[in-house]
Amino acid sequence: MVSVIIPVYNTEPFLEECLKSVTSQTYEDLEIIVINDGSTDGSGEICKRWKKKDSRICYMEKENQGQGAARNLGVTLATGDYIIFVDSDDYVDKQLVEKVYNRISREKADLCVYANYSVGTEKRRALLDFKLFHGNSTQDNKGLLGNMIPILCNKMFAKELIKNSGITMSNRMCEDLVFNARLYVRAKRICMLDEPLYYYRYNREGNMTTKYDRYFEVEESMNELNESFQRDGIFDLNWPGLYELSFNMLKDILLRINKRTDLNLPEKIRANYPVFWKKYRNFLDRWFSSYVDTKMQQKNYLLIGSYSLRVLIRVLLLNEEYLRKDYGSSSIVSIMSDSGGKVIPWKSYEFKNEYRKRCVEQDIKKSFQHKTQWEGFDYIVVDLLEETADLIEIQDGCYITDSEFFQEVCGRQFGSYNKIPFLCEKRRELFIQSVNRFAEKIKEFGIPVIVVKNFLCERHSIYYDTFTDYKNAEQIRKTNCELEWCYNQLMDCLSDRLEADVVVADAFGFEELMFTHSDFPFGRQPKYYNNGYYQRMAIRIGECVHHKKAGGVYRNDAGACV
Repeated sequence: MVSVIIPVYNTEPFLEECLKSVTSQTYEDLEIIVINDGSTDGSGEICKRWKKKDSRICYMEKENQGQGAARNLGVTLATGDYIIFVDSDDYVDKQLVEKVYNRISREKADLCVYANYSVGTEKRRALLDFKLFHGNSTQDNKGLLGNMIPILCNKMFAKELIKNSGITMSNRMCEDLVFNARLYVRAKRICMLDEPLYYYRYNREGNMTTKYDRYFEVEESMNELNESFQRDGIFDLNWPGLYELSFNMLKDILLRINKRTDLNLPEKIRANYPVFWKKYRNFLDRWFSSYVDTKMQQKNYLLIGSYSLRVLIRVLLLNEEYLRKDYGSSSIVSIMSDSGGKVIPWKSYEFKNEYRKRCVEQDIKKSFQHKTQWEGFDYIVVDLLEETADLIEIQDGCYITDSEFFQEVCGRQFGSYNKIPFLCEKRRELFIQSVNRFAEKIKEFGIPVIVVKNFLCERHSIYYDTFTDYKNAEQIRKTNCELEWCYNQLMDCLSDRLEADVVVADAFGFEELMFTHSDFPFGRQPKYYNNGYYQRMAIRIGECVHHKKAGGVYRNDAGACV
């Protein structure tokens, strides 16, 4: 038997659809526990009417204490082998219980995660963009802790997992995230079902999108989560996942306050953005300063390299405005070449967005080369993915990166110019010359450098357990070998000139994340990664800067930096 727990509070407009979807399940051995948490609208009458229609419904009324308390009561009443939670303003596919029960019982798992639809002004499938790395053991998949979807309602739990753990939910915002994470590390086996079986109303009045006055509770919930792991003596083992969970939730709140113009936030909440940001920054400092350099949240960044690098640094920052400047889609050879006074043919084309246009314009006009000083920057961050693009030779000593952005609208105009591919001796010679000039220029700026060793992906996937090699995987491997040589040249040049002011971050220890997400919104190409990689590499950068400041080289099973 499966127990379905439905807390109800003032959801009269949606409750009929919810109860109909649950009672109409193709799997009929259900115990439907409906807890009316002190509703003041017509929700109670609807529940009573449905109880008369379906004997499987167990209906209880209680004074209003919050959704967490209602769910806790439901758990104490549950007698089924498995438990799912359904919010009373949502609804479910009629085959949800049957399909998930078959999967979790066949896998003998303690927890099953399934996909869902987000329902608002439109219906969108929420991608289940994480899956198991190795088998179904949670011990072998500790890295998934940071990817656990916060909502409770896309999971089926073994009853014994919940009851034996003694874990209950608070009534604060994000109580389900805390509950999920604490149960995950206690579960022995996990399984997943990539079918959207749950319909989640994400913008109903009263849920997280509209509970503006309760945003201050998010930090309290994250403190509860970390304190529980600390109390159980497992914080050190799980800190990367805890960091990721905490960071993503805090950043989501900050983006809602500062960027989401579609939300009708009260002015007092928007005006408190600096307060929220300071509290959240201090939160990260309190819990994670022993592992990562949390002061990086207040540093200003100049980026040189690929679009993936831009995504990565944005993932690193609570406030993305600290990403002050970047030379995206530019190779070192191109930005260090000079037009020699010649005006390169350039027209104002129609780009997809202003960012792409700016990147191409900077590369053509050699903006970096002509810069004599930088003020107000704390770090220059570099990767070399754009070195793999062809070079367009305008004249001797002047080159343009034939990047994706450039090809978008400018390719035809420069079609008659000579192109120099990455894998040839001339490119090596050009890179050696350019990287030496680059290191000299960086030395003039006196700004520390972070080198991020991003490589082309040899495979792509939606999930972590099923991969497809690119058809030109062998060529990609050759390219990556040459990229490794380029990174070594860059690090040697920078180290000679900047001494201790160079940090190198790589994917040592999480190489399984090095694949392209097949549904990447900007196109499936080897130079784009997946969300899990961006998240983990952002943490790695913080680790490496922290250990560099602490003095010396750091490398173990958890990470690497130089």
